[in-house]
Amino acid sequence: MILILQIKSIFISLIYGIFYSFTFNMNKSILLHNNIIYKIIVNLLFTIDHGLIYFILLRIINNSTLHIYYVPFFISGIILYKYYFTQQNNSNWLYTYISDILKMKKCVRKE
Repeated sequence: MILILQIKSIFISLIYGIFYSFTFNMNKSILLHNNIIYKIIVNLLFTIDHGLIYFILLRIINNSTLHIYYVPFFISGIILYKYYFTQQNNSNWLYTYISDILKMKKCVRKE
């Protein structure tokens, strides 16, 4: 693959990680306040839609070639969003992020 295409794909993975984290925070507020059937449907559609959008973007840029090194940049985009864009610049921001995810899983399991 050409170097320019790889750099574009890495950049798109990083930007898409930021976008995914932003929409995940919006989705989290929906998941915490509704019944279990609605939560399952919304979560399923959220996951499928984001997977399709990411592969459509890769299809446009590099003919849908997915490399393993796109994953760390996607995860870096999620961490960048959480650290820089949500105003949680304290020392335990990663701990609070993981604990929020675990709390959300506990809320889903209780219902």
